[in-house]
Amino acid sequence: MPYDEALVHRILDEARQCVMAELELVLERNRRTGFGALHDLIADYPFREGKGLRPAICLAACLAAGGRTDQARLAASALELFHNAFLVHDDVEDGSEFRRGTVTMLRSHGVPIAVNVGDATNVLAMQLLLDNTATIGLRKALLVLREVERMARESVEGQAIELHWIANGCFQLDDSDYLRMAYKKTCWYTVIAPLRIGVICGRPAGVRTLLTEELVPLIELGYLAGIAFQICDDVLNLEGDEAVYGKEVNGDLWEGKRTVMLLHFLRTTTSSKRARALRLLRTPRASKRAEEISWLRNAMEKAGSIAYGRTLSREFAARAAETDSRLSGLFEDNDERRFLSEMLNYVVERPK
Repeated sequence: MPYDEALVHRILDEARQCVMAELELVLERNRRTGFGALHDLIADYPFREGKGLRPAICLAACLAAGGRTDQARLAASALELFHNAFLVHDDVEDGSEFRRGTVTMLRSHGVPIAVNVGDATNVLAMQLLLDNTATIGLRKALLVLREVERMARESVEGQAIELHWIANGCFQLDDSDYLRMAYKKTCWYTVIAPLRIGVICGRPAGVRTLLTEELVPLIELGYLAGIAFQICDDVLNLEGDEAVYGKEVNGDLWEGKRTVMLLHFLRTTTSSKRARALRLLRTPRASKRAEEISWLRNAMEKAGSIAYGRTLSREFAARAAETDSRLSGLFEDNDERRFLSEMLNYVVERPK
């Protein structure tokens, strides 16, 4: 499923430059008026090399809806901060070792500082959303804030589902359980909210402002694209080049994540291999052995579980493309609109 690499990477690069410039301004302002060392730590994750997909979707949706970059700049920057706050907290909750090619804040600074930096990053994001009132007006700023509240609520519920599975040793799960969890944890803050917020920012104010029901189709599109993205991310965790991928390869197996590939393996393998896998997965991370992780990863590949995940990811991307083709009235015909379509293939063909 090829995509227009030149267009996608240009839009991603432009969005990242826009957001990083905004974050440099707000961080410098807060360094002067607050505790500078904290804001140096807040800058750590956002300024590590990443895709910047969420702000790119938000900015592109704004321009595709007829708006200007400045109308969505603050919201896109806030989304990037929320994303990085989630990552800092996720790394603590999962005991992760690496993030974007470097040790996690958990490993470099410990749990208390990492948790506080995650909290502070969320607070800084709220500052940008409040600044939105002077950029897009009070009504739109409140609409954006409502979208952010829904995004955050869905995301923490999705994370709670996954943590519940781990805490209670739940493995009697199927794809529908995974899809429900990922819809909440991934889809809302990766695709659905950036799309909807971008459109809200870009559309005219007043009587031509979109009604709530006109934004509903973006939930279906964001769900399908977000699932494709998350399954691809899970596949990359097993197959990616760590130097390119930027995270710990096989980290999901070390952490016992219930991915569609693992669930497929557990329900299709022999009883003896399933028992061996469950013993490993229920072992605390610190007591797991690398050779056992390697066995499980290779067994999943031989069972066709990794191929199953890759195929499922592409099926969701294809369904997203079909849904995208039916959207009418929301977007103009421009490069940003084309990026939103090309992005649906990018999320499953990307190397990291």
